[in-house]
Amino acid sequence: MSGIFDQFFTLGKEYIDTLLHKAKLSTLFDFFTEKVIPTFVNEKDLKHFYEKRMEEVDEFIYKL
Repeated sequence: MSGIFDQFFTLGKEYIDTLLHKAKLSTLFDFFTEKVIPTFVNEKDLKHFYEKRMEEVDEFIYKL
């Protein structure tokens, strides 16, 4: 019985650690995309890049 509680406690701790890690990564990614990228990339160039990438994805899907 004690082993079950230990496993449950360990699993819960690992789950919480994973959630916290994902939250930190999400926060860092949001900061990077909102603050860092616009400082050295022109919005027009970024839009052009993403339009080109979407065309490539569409072509890839069409070929499948």
